[in-house]
Amino acid sequence: MYSTIGQIRDGRVEEAVGLAVDAAEVMRRFGAEVRFFMAMAAGEQVSSTVFSIEFESPEASGAAFDAMGGDAEVLGITARSNAADGPSMITSQNMAIELPVRTPRAGQGGILEVHTNSVHPGRIDDALAQSIDVCDFVEAHGAVNARILQLTYSGAATGLMVLTWEVENMTAHAELAAGWFSDEGIGLQTRASAADKPSTTVSSALYNAVPI
Repeated sequence: MYSTIGQIRDGRVEEAVGLAVDAAEVMRRFGAEVRFFMAMAAGEQVSSTVFSIEFESPEASGAAFDAMGGDAEVLGITARSNAADGPSMITSQNMAIELPVRTPRAGQGGILEVHTNSVHPGRIDDALAQSIDVCDFVEAHGAVNARILQLTYSGAATGLMVLTWEVENMTAHAELAAGWFSDEGIGLQTRASAADKPSTTVSSALYNAVPI
């Protein structure tokens, strides 16, 4: 998965969405699954967006990027995305690989939840085990596509572990939130805040999926 994080310039939401639509059309020609999200609650990342392209495997992404080299439409979209007078400003670009430690519940939702964590030295196995439990828990409470990813080629964020899942809407999100106050949910929260926890949360964010 390759994600481009942007920040929409004042009053230019419609233009930013239009650019995402055009970029999605180009990327799909190369076999990418494309998603576009706008921040609902992301701390200091006000008005941020996520444009992601995803491939089935590293081999598929490599072949796609080789095919993109020199493609006129790709070059045109890249130029528009990086233009000084563009509708949004790119703040970061990241690559993430899904860790194949569980099979997510199939589906997509209108709300994306993202939690980024820094794994403590020597605790990767414990962090993975805890992350699997969290993914199982949220899917048991209505979420879909709960995944564990690792960032690479991501600047200062390289090596961080990312948990993501989706729910249908904000009503479903509220129902999931209530689940965190069940005995099982409190138990998971206690493990996540224990003195010997295997990882520390770096950031959390909530995004709206924008159909493109």
